[in-house]
This record gives sequence, C-alpha cells and structure tokens, in this order.
Amino acid sequence: MMYRDFMDAGYRIFGLHKITDEGCACGDPECPTIGKHPVASNWQHSPDWSDEQIEVMEMTGQLSTGYGVLVAGGLLVVDVDARNGGVASYEKLAEAVPQIGGAGLVVNTGSGGGSRHLYFRVPDDVPFVQSLPEYPGIDFKSTGYVVGPGSLHKSGATYDAVIGQPCDIGTAPEALVDLLRKPERYRSKDDNGAAIDYTLGDLRSMVMAIPNDDGVGHEQYIRIGMGLHEATGGADEAFDIWQEWARKSSRHGKNGRSRIENRWHSFGKASNPVTVGTLKHYAEQAGWREPVTFTSDWQPISGDDPLDLRGVDLLRPPGFVGDVAAWINRQSLFPRENLAVAAALMVVSNCGGMRYSDPLDHSSFNLFCFGVADSSTGKEAILQGHNDLIRAAGLSGALVGGIKSEQEIYRNLVRHQAAFYAIDELGEVFGKITSASKRGGAVYLEGVIGTLMAIYSKSNSFVPVTGDLKEEIRNALQAEYGRLQKAIDNNEDKTGVLSRKLERVSQQLDTVDMGIENPFLSIFGVTTPEKFNSLMNFDMAANGFMGRALIFRELEKNPRIRPRASRRKEPVPDAIKFALLNLYAPGHFDVDAGRIERIGEKSHIATTEDAAAALDQVGDAFWESAEEQKELTGLHPIPRRGYELTAKVSAVLAMPSGLRTVEHVRWAYALVKRDIDGKMRLAHSNSALEKQDALCSKILSLVSAEHGETIGAITRQCRDYAKADVHTAIDKMVKAGALREEAVRGRGRPTKQIFSV
Repeated sequence: MMYRDFMDAGYRIFGLHKITDEGCACGDPECPTIGKHPVASNWQHSPDWSDEQIEVMEMTGQLSTGYGVLVAGGLLVVDVDARNGGVASYEKLAEAVPQIGGAGLVVNTGSGGGSRHLYFRVPDDVPFVQSLPEYPGIDFKSTGYVVGPGSLHKSGATYDAVIGQPCDIGTAPEALVDLLRKPERYRSKDDNGAAIDYTLGDLRSMVMAIPNDDGVGHEQYIRIGMGLHEATGGADEAFDIWQEWARKSSRHGKNGRSRIENRWHSFGKASNPVTVGTLKHYAEQAGWREPVTFTSDWQPISGDDPLDLRGVDLLRPPGFVGDVAAWINRQSLFPRENLAVAAALMVVSNCGGMRYSDPLDHSSFNLFCFGVADSSTGKEAILQGHNDLIRAAGLSGALVGGIKSEQEIYRNLVRHQAAFYAIDELGEVFGKITSASKRGGAVYLEGVIGTLMAIYSKSNSFVPVTGDLKEEIRNALQAEYGRLQKAIDNNEDKTGVLSRKLERVSQQLDTVDMGIENPFLSIFGVTTPEKFNSLMNFDMAANGFMGRALIFRELEKNPRIRPRASRRKEPVPDAIKFALLNLYAPGHFDVDAGRIERIGEKSHIATTEDAAAALDQVGDAFWESAEEQKELTGLHPIPRRGYELTAKVSAVLAMPSGLRTVEHVRWAYALVKRDIDGKMRLAHSNSALEKQDALCSKILSLVSAEHGETIGAITRQCRDYAKADVHTAIDKMVKAGALREEAVRGRGRPTKQIFSV
C-alpha cells in the first residue's frame, strides 16, 4: 500500500477498519461502509503522523486492509462510479475537458467496470461543487476522503494505481476548475419542473423555518439533507445548514459529524428524487413565506389549467419512476416503452406501498397493471426486469408467478403481508379462470376473481377468512412468535429488528379473528392482444376487475431491434437499488428478513394545494364521463374508477420525494384517461348490439394518435367483419374527424396509414 508515499508527498492519511470474513471489524453486522469505515471518528482532523505513530497503527491493524486519503487542502479527486453511469459521463467530460486525461495519479477502484479515481491539485481557496447534473455517476471530491491505492475492496479486489505516484499529482486543468467553481447562486428545479434560482441564504431561511423536534421522523430528517444536497450539488455550506438544522433536535443532533457526513456523501451516489420543492413545501407548512422572488425559465403550457394534457409524455413518467422505466426498457431487445412504464409503476408501488399512506383520499397503492404486446416482441424481458428490481429491493419472497387457487392466494398473504403476482401469459391464466366460472370446470378457480377484487380493496383494513384458514394463520403466528422470543432470549437481537418483528406478530395474534390485516396484493402480467381482447367484454369491464386494472398496450406489431448502443443487459444500478431499499424500509432493511411486511407507522404523502385542486377537477371530469356513458353504453363503471386510479398513480409517482405535485396529477390523469378510453372502446367492440358501433370501436382500439396502421392491417385484425364494411367504416370515421389518414414511408415507398385524432 502507498500510504507512506502519500505522507511523503504532503497528504494526510488515516486507518480504516479491517475487512474480515464477517464483514467490517467495527462489530456492526450491518455496517454499510465495509472497507471504507474510518477507525477514528475524527478522521477529518488526522495529523501528519510521525513514524512511531504509523508503526503503532500498523501493529494494531488499522492499516492492514486499507487506508483513507484525506481530501483537503487543495486536493481534488474525480471519482468515476461505473455502477451509476460514471463511465459514459467521464467520456463526455473528457470531450469537454480533454486535459483531464493527463492526471498524474489514476487509481482503478475495487468495484471494477471502469470505476476510477483521478487525483489533481486545485487552489485551496476556491469553493467547488461536488456533482454536476450533466455528469451523473461522477463525484468531484474536494472534501471528505477516498480509499487509497493498494487497499482492499469488499469485493476482494484492490484499489490499483495504474498511472503515477502521489508525488506525480499535478495541477487540475483550468477548464475543470472553471467547470466546478461554486456559483454565487444555484439553479435547480422544483417538483413541477420549474427552474428556480436561489442563494445559500435563501436555503438556510427555508430550512431553519422547518420544525425539528423529537417528533420529526427519520424520513423527514433524511429528506431535508437530500433536498439540500440536490439543490447545491453537495456544497459544504449546504451540509453545514443540514447539520445546524439537525442539532435543533436531541434525536437527530446526537449523530456525530462523521455519521451525518457519511450520509451526506452517500446522497451523491444514490438516485435522489427530493428537490428544493420538497424543502419549500415543508417550510410553507410551518408558516414560512418566500422572502425573495425566485426566477423561472419555464412557463405553463396553457394558463392555469392543471388538466391541460398537451405536452404530457406517457412514455416518460416524472421523477424516479421515469428512471426505473428507462432501465427496464434497456433490458429488452425491442423498444417496449409502454410495458416498461407499467413495470416501473409496479416496482415503485410494490416497494413503497406498504409504508406510505395518502391522508387526502386514504387510497391504497397496490396496482393491477396488464401489458399487451404481440408474441416475440420483448414482453418477457420487461417482466424479467420487473422481477430483477423486486429482488434487488430484497422483496423476492413476495414474488408469485401464477394463480393456482383461491386458498393459495390467502396462504401467500399469510407468509408475507404482500403478494406481488408477476404473471407471464396472463391471458391464458384468466381465460382458464373465466372458463371455470362459466362451465363449472376447475372448481378451485371459480372464486379467484372475486377473491382478488376483495383483497385489492382491503389493503388498509382486514380481509375475513374461513375458520380453517384462520386456525392455520394462528398456528403459523404462534410458531413465529416462539421463534422470535427464543432468539431474543438468546441475545441474538443486536439491532432491535427481532423485537420490532415480535411486536408486530403479537399484534397480528391479537387481531387474527378479524382476518388478514392490511394485505397488499398486486398483479403485473403480460399477454398477447388476441388473448386479452377476447377477455375484455362487457361483463369483465363492468364487474370491476378489468375496471380496476391499468392496461398498457404496445400497438406496434413488428418493432425494430433497438440500436446496440441503447440496449444492454446490465445489473440493477446501485442508485436505483438503494432508492428502492429506502422506499421499502429506510433504516430497518434486513437482508435476511423472514416476513415481508410494514414495520412502524406509515409515512404520509403530502399534496400541494394546487395538486389537490387538480385532483378535484379530475373527479369532476370522470363523473361527467360516467354520466354520459350511463346513457350511451352502460359502461359507466369504467370511468367511475378513474379518480381512484388517478389518485393511486399520482401518489406512486410522489412516493420517492414524499410530495405530490400538479405534474404528478397531470401525468396520472393522462395515463388513466387513455386507459379508460381504450377499455371502453374494446369492451364496446365486443359487446355492442349495433354492429356498426362495434366495428368502429374495434378500429379505434387498433390505432392511436402516435401509432398508425395501414387499411390492410386494420382489415386483417377485423376478420369478423366483411372487408368492404371495414373500408366503409374507415371512410366514414375519417370524414367525421374521428380518424385521420396520413402518408408515410414504408419499405422505401409511400403508403397510407390511419391514426386516431
């Protein structure tokens, strides 16, 4: 190891806890910084050690597996993290600042994949930002520390110096210094996407207005830090504001500087959905009023109408859900963006749904999402991406791949509070279920639909169960209670996790006669258009099952293979993984957890005043639609569920930041409105007594404003109708303005396609 070389070059180092077979030698079995944990809590004040002091540190094992290099006094380390997109960002940075390739010391870090540290000298009187949004996956460290070359990584690899020695560290390129120079004012975006400018004084005024007594939970404490970090790129002054605010509470202020600083630096590595808008909301709830005028470079699309949907891109969900959807879509050989959005909503809903509540509507957050796409077009890759993310969040125990019987559904919810159904060929499964209910075939399947609907609506209450199953639940809980009590008596509860579980099991035993408490059941499935369309009749739509589901259709039947640069199988990025872990159980995650369940009180999702007003408008819009359908088609139960679905989806979008905004409501309303329009067209095409109405509804279900089909393709998909009738219907609908005809190029020659309006 090169720690003496760093000391000879004038840099300060300190010891790290050893990596052992059990993990970190600090003694914490859940230590989050294995291989990076300083031995001394005051490592920031490490002196220039004497030879005798270094020898003592060597003899006591403080330097046996690694050491830290203090980043201070004019040292800058460009930390490239391959797991979070840093390699691509570094290539982009090298184009902007070519001289960065001349770093005197370059260290490949133990995490591999192109991760590296580049060392430079910078003026020690110039403040620098820690991160830049245009270069994700890169930390620009002018404070804190890095693990030195020669140290062991927890993976078993080492930090290897591939270029130079500490004495070779040279001056940073002037262009890099200018790029990182801290601005007098910061620019960020609030939760509605508006750009706002502010100073550190503005931020301090805002944060210090937020109460911080012993009743403030851990989650809000973390969000304050995340918001400050995002707003300033991790500026030291913003960290000082967070620490000053934390000290107002005996609960949060007891954390030493080392611990809170580790938290601060981790914010730059994980996906951070909290913005300055969240800070502003907390402050305004406490009575704070904006003392300065925030400037903005963004204007609403059309006045103050929150339901104006122009510009809403349903393939790009706002915030963290959009990040998850983009990763899932990259796993597929073909672009399946609609299905990826469905999977992303399901993943975030499943991870956070058990621990959040909506005080506005008391909505539950479990979803039914069905993806419809042709065979061999990438459905399986999307389903696999969904499952990979659930596993990364440590929730694979709740994953269920099929529906065997009504009793099995209940038993799954006894094993875990949640049952995340992820079903391939969903149409086949529900085809068997509907056939059983009609013909009395598989008796064990007859009650499945009713059971799913009953449990779906009881995630905030109890589901009654039969007497036999009740005794089965009681016996299982008593066995679990005994196991936990024995482990606690044997002093195995080092972190308090077992005591919390014991309390939860005791509560379940007290309420077992009431049934299963707070069951969280969700369904994500994929199927083909042929299978799905045959299921979507009047009865399935009106009885509530399909009405409760969100349908995501891929209309393109022959998608092109994605360019190689945009498709790649990759592990779940750490940024996404840690954000999902935080959604499920912040501060309580136990990788060896037995029962997947909610621990502790639920966290409220706050809603801005304008978002609440927008939801009221959504309710009115869907009521008017239901009134219209009541007279025309009898399908009014479908739009009647529009408000509930919009409230659910908008809250899921808001989970990562904890604040629901107009942007969340607008996107959710656009999604649900598209879903309801599509379901009514398809149900009407399968059920309408007038063949003309049925044919027109069928045609409308095959196209969208973005996706067109040729007349020949439409005719082939309407095989139940005469070819001439299909052509006549298209002509009439074009003349009536319901469809539009557009010339496009196909296979090198112009052709006409039909789109909806």
